[in-house]
Amino acid sequence: MTPILSPWTRPASAEKPAPKCLRQRVLVVEDELLIGEIAAEALTDAGYEVFMAASAEEAEVVLRDMSVDLLFTDINLGGRDGFELAQTALSLQPLLLIVFTSGRSWICHGMCQSAGVPFLAKPYHLAEVVETVERALRVTAIQ
Repeated sequence: MTPILSPWTRPASAEKPAPKCLRQRVLVVEDELLIGEIAAEALTDAGYEVFMAASAEEAEVVLRDMSVDLLFTDINLGGRDGFELAQTALSLQPLLLIVFTSGRSWICHGMCQSAGVPFLAKPYHLAEVVETVERALRVTAIQ
Protein backbone atom coordinates (compact mmCIF):
# COMPACT_ATOMS: atom_id res chain seq x y z
CA MET A 1 0.00 0.00 0.00
CA THR A 2 1.29 3.46 -0.92
CA PRO A 3 1.16 5.99 1.91
CA ILE A 4 -0.63 9.26 1.27
CA LEU A 5 1.66 12.17 1.91
CA SER A 6 0.30 15.37 3.31
CA PRO A 7 1.88 18.73 2.39
CA TRP A 8 3.75 18.56 5.72
CA THR A 9 5.29 15.16 5.11
CA ARG A 10 6.17 15.51 1.43
CA PRO A 11 9.86 15.80 0.71
CA ALA A 12 10.92 19.30 -0.20
CA SER A 13 11.18 19.74 -3.95
CA ALA A 14 14.58 20.58 -5.32
CA GLU A 15 14.93 24.31 -5.58
CA LYS A 16 16.00 25.67 -8.91
CA PRO A 17 18.28 28.67 -9.00
CA ALA A 18 16.47 31.96 -9.13
CA PRO A 19 16.21 33.24 -12.69
CA LYS A 20 18.71 35.89 -13.59
CA CYS A 21 17.38 39.47 -13.67
CA LEU A 22 18.11 39.78 -17.32
CA ARG A 23 18.22 36.21 -18.53
CA GLN A 24 21.33 35.87 -20.58
CA ARG A 25 21.05 33.99 -23.83
CA VAL A 26 23.43 31.21 -24.77
CA LEU A 27 23.58 29.47 -28.14
CA VAL A 28 24.93 25.91 -27.85
CA VAL A 29 26.26 24.51 -31.14
CA GLU A 30 27.07 20.81 -31.08
CA ASP A 31 26.79 18.25 -33.87
CA GLU A 32 26.55 15.41 -31.35
CA LEU A 33 22.94 16.03 -30.36
CA LEU A 34 22.94 14.21 -27.04
CA ILE A 35 25.99 16.13 -25.82
CA GLY A 36 24.43 19.40 -26.98
CA GLU A 37 21.13 18.66 -25.27
CA ILE A 38 22.81 17.78 -21.99
CA ALA A 39 24.95 20.94 -22.02
CA ALA A 40 21.89 23.02 -22.92
CA GLU A 41 19.89 21.48 -20.08
CA ALA A 42 22.66 22.25 -17.57
CA LEU A 43 22.73 25.89 -18.71
CA THR A 44 18.94 26.12 -18.62
CA ASP A 45 18.94 24.75 -15.07
CA ALA A 46 21.52 27.43 -14.19
CA GLY A 47 19.06 30.11 -15.30
CA TYR A 48 20.15 30.89 -18.85
CA GLU A 49 17.89 31.11 -21.87
CA VAL A 50 19.40 28.51 -24.19
CA PHE A 51 19.09 27.91 -27.91
CA MET A 52 20.55 24.94 -29.76
CA ALA A 53 21.95 24.31 -33.20
CA ALA A 54 23.48 21.14 -34.66
CA SER A 55 25.63 22.88 -37.29
CA ALA A 56 27.25 26.19 -38.16
CA GLU A 57 24.53 26.79 -40.72
CA GLU A 58 21.73 26.31 -38.16
CA ALA A 59 23.59 28.55 -35.72
CA GLU A 60 23.78 31.34 -38.31
CA VAL A 61 20.01 31.24 -38.73
CA VAL A 62 19.59 31.69 -34.97
CA LEU A 63 22.19 34.47 -34.87
CA ARG A 64 20.44 36.34 -37.69
CA ASP A 65 17.05 36.09 -35.96
CA MET A 66 17.91 36.90 -32.36
CA SER A 67 20.52 38.44 -30.14
CA VAL A 68 22.54 36.13 -27.92
CA ASP A 69 25.13 36.91 -25.27
CA LEU A 70 27.39 33.90 -25.65
CA LEU A 71 28.16 31.28 -28.28
CA PHE A 72 29.19 27.90 -26.80
CA THR A 73 30.42 25.93 -29.78
CA ASP A 74 32.20 22.73 -30.61
CA ILE A 75 35.12 23.31 -32.95
CA ASN A 76 34.64 20.15 -35.02
CA LEU A 77 31.13 20.44 -36.39
CA GLY A 78 31.34 18.11 -39.37
CA GLY A 79 30.87 20.82 -42.02
CA ARG A 80 32.14 24.30 -41.36
CA ASP A 81 34.06 24.40 -38.10
CA GLY A 82 33.51 26.42 -34.95
CA PHE A 83 36.25 28.91 -35.85
CA GLU A 84 34.49 29.82 -39.11
CA LEU A 85 31.20 30.02 -37.25
CA ALA A 86 32.76 32.38 -34.70
CA GLN A 87 33.97 34.73 -37.45
CA THR A 88 30.51 34.86 -39.01
CA ALA A 89 28.85 35.20 -35.60
CA LEU A 90 31.06 38.16 -34.67
CA SER A 91 30.27 39.88 -37.95
CA LEU A 92 26.55 39.49 -37.13
CA GLN A 93 26.85 40.31 -33.41
CA PRO A 94 30.13 42.10 -32.63
CA LEU A 95 29.65 42.02 -28.83
CA LEU A 96 29.09 38.26 -28.76
CA LEU A 97 31.22 36.23 -26.34
CA ILE A 98 32.55 32.87 -27.47
CA VAL A 99 33.54 29.67 -25.66
CA PHE A 100 35.01 26.85 -27.71
CA THR A 101 34.93 23.16 -26.84
CA SER A 102 36.46 20.12 -28.49
CA GLY A 103 37.58 16.56 -27.89
CA ARG A 104 40.81 17.40 -29.73
CA SER A 105 42.06 19.46 -26.83
CA TRP A 106 45.79 19.11 -27.48
CA ILE A 107 45.45 21.02 -30.77
CA CYS A 108 42.59 23.38 -30.05
CA HIS A 109 43.50 24.52 -26.55
CA GLY A 110 46.70 26.18 -27.72
CA MET A 111 44.94 27.95 -30.58
CA CYS A 112 42.22 29.28 -28.29
CA GLN A 113 44.66 30.24 -25.56
CA SER A 114 46.81 32.25 -27.97
CA ALA A 115 43.67 34.08 -29.16
CA GLY A 116 42.50 34.69 -25.57
CA VAL A 117 39.24 32.77 -26.06
CA PRO A 118 37.92 30.40 -23.37
CA PHE A 119 38.23 26.71 -24.20
CA LEU A 120 36.65 23.69 -22.49
CA ALA A 121 38.10 20.27 -23.29
CA LYS A 122 35.82 17.29 -23.80
CA PRO A 123 34.80 15.22 -22.03
CA TYR A 124 33.65 17.81 -19.55
CA HIS A 125 31.50 17.81 -16.44
CA LEU A 126 28.26 19.77 -16.64
CA ALA A 127 29.38 21.96 -13.75
CA GLU A 128 32.40 22.94 -15.87
CA VAL A 129 30.11 24.07 -18.69
CA VAL A 130 28.16 26.34 -16.34
CA GLU A 131 31.33 27.63 -14.63
CA THR A 132 33.04 28.40 -17.94
CA VAL A 133 30.01 30.26 -19.28
CA GLU A 134 29.57 32.18 -16.03
CA ARG A 135 33.27 33.08 -15.95
CA ALA A 136 33.19 34.35 -19.55
CA LEU A 137 30.11 36.47 -18.88
CA ARG A 138 31.46 37.75 -15.57
CA VAL A 139 34.82 38.83 -17.02
CA THR A 140 33.04 40.84 -19.68
CA ALA A 141 30.68 42.42 -17.14
CA ILE A 142 33.69 43.62 -15.10
CA GLN A 143 35.44 45.21 -18.11
